[in-house]
Amino acid sequence: ILFASMCITGSLFAGGLVTNNNQSALFTRLQNRNASTAIDAAFYNPAGLTKLGTGFFASINNQFVTQTKTVTNNYQYLSGTKPREYVGDVKAPLFPGVYAAFNTGKFSFSAGINPVGGGGGAKYNTGLPSFEMGISELVPKLQSQLQPLATAVPSLASIVNITGYSADIFFEGTSVYFGYQANVAYKLNDMISVALGARLVSAKNTYSGYVRSVQIDAPAGFGGNQAPGDYLRTIAGFVPDPYKTSLNGTATVVDAATALEADVEETGSGIAPIISVNISPIEMLNVALKYEFATKLELTTKVNGGKNAGGLFVDGSKYRADMPALLAFGAELKPIEKLMVTASFNTYFDKSLDTRAINSVTIDKNFMEYGLGAEYSLTDKLRVSAGWLSTATGVNQNYQNDQTYSTNTNSFGAGLGFRINDMIDLNLGGQYTVYADDTKNFSRQLTSTIALPVTETYSKKTWIIGAGIDFRFGGKK
Repeated sequence: ILFASMCITGSLFAGGLVTNNNQSALFTRLQNRNASTAIDAAFYNPAGLTKLGTGFFASINNQFVTQTKTVTNNYQYLSGTKPREYVGDVKAPLFPGVYAAFNTGKFSFSAGINPVGGGGGAKYNTGLPSFEMGISELVPKLQSQLQPLATAVPSLASIVNITGYSADIFFEGTSVYFGYQANVAYKLNDMISVALGARLVSAKNTYSGYVRSVQIDAPAGFGGNQAPGDYLRTIAGFVPDPYKTSLNGTATVVDAATALEADVEETGSGIAPIISVNISPIEMLNVALKYEFATKLELTTKVNGGKNAGGLFVDGSKYRADMPALLAFGAELKPIEKLMVTASFNTYFDKSLDTRAINSVTIDKNFMEYGLGAEYSLTDKLRVSAGWLSTATGVNQNYQNDQTYSTNTNSFGAGLGFRINDMIDLNLGGQYTVYADDTKNFSRQLTSTIALPVTETYSKKTWIIGAGIDFRFGGKK
């Protein structure tokens, strides 16, 4: 149980529970791209690419992402001052978005490659509460289980004087769902364009970690600080059978339970159709609507070197981890030549996924996000922008745990665009996301008859720096 639910699969940045939506430097500095008619529309609004005109267009983007995830836990048996704090550092130095489009006549053919889910690695140098609580319970459980022997043999009365523990706990996980998308758009008339596309998603999760060097603070007369299994064997040297046999047998079980290691990969792929419509009812207004169907993913587990975390992972086993359908709406308005205002709204249909039996008890409603952004042209070459994006999670307390949690957010981005020449645009942006803290109260079952209260608090903070270069060969200048 120390490695149970050891998973960081899911969105690390803008987007739903398992979906990333920050896919260009333009997004970083505007936070709203659903009605894009620039080259990043290959992801956000494929039908809008027909607005670029005839020619070839390309874009190369990268975002450097850092996120800090902090969990505090007040379980009474954890060592140190309570509540204990556990910090996970998430880093994604390479978060690319590459797009290309070729427009001819009324058609636009486009493609894109980007991390549509996951997108980073989380490292917990001291583990997580769910890993350590089981280790911390060694102290009260050994005290309780050795008490009858201490009572029966007066010379062993001090064996219950176990005062603490220590352990070396580490966990690192990565999760990347790469999307390979292709679209065909058609311009019906000057007002309406439509597009049909598909995305192949290739998913890979990795888990590596261990629980080792577990020690208990035992009485000096019985060896002092040592592994719990060794302590039981030491006591066994002072008693006859059947105590000796029982203690030695229990020591073997404890050895296995306090020396766990994991080295696991999970991989799978799936395809999702995508449809979109772009409408320009008047020259100053552009409106877009996109629907992405759910991506059916079945992940296969591979255990390396037999490191299966004590049997938690089974080599060759499979499980479903679908990505939800998405309905996206966006609008761009240019009330004056130098000013563009944009808005977006997304709904991720997490609750309707029939591959997650737990959804009915962990998700109350679909995940939503909405926001506003604006860009202003200071000169013919220089544009500045800023944007805001807010999310409303649909999960309840049953969903939250120290490995996977979701809270409401507000993201703020700003940056600039610079036209190097008629063929090249440079985009730079920064983003900071504020997460609402959440607290969960639950019971920890120490024994079949004793349940102890636990309070956990979950928090995050995220910084993103994005840079991108857009190329145009033809099209509207």
